[in-house]
Amino acid sequence: MDAQKIVTIAAVSGVTAGAALLGAPVVLGAIGFTKAGVAAGSIAAAAQGPATAAGSLFALCQSAGVLGTAVGTKAIIGGAAGTVGGAVAAIWK
Repeated sequence: MDAQKIVTIAAVSGVTAGAALLGAPVVLGAIGFTKAGVAAGSIAAAAQGPATAAGSLFALCQSAGVLGTAVGTKAIIGGAAGTVGGAVAAIWK
């Protein structure tokens, strides 16, 4: 693999990870996970059941909406998005 391809893969990985980290709070807010709780009439409100189990995806999204995204969660989001972006860049011709 030539140096230009490696630089391209690294750049796409970094941009993808950064976009995911910046976009996650925006997306959570847009679907209804806000600092004040679940927004009435939102996608989140439609998905909310009568009882939310601790540790469920809904509970984690609500926690991130209220408190912000935890460092560990940011690492997972950035790592996963960067890996996907890098893989796409490596395959793209």
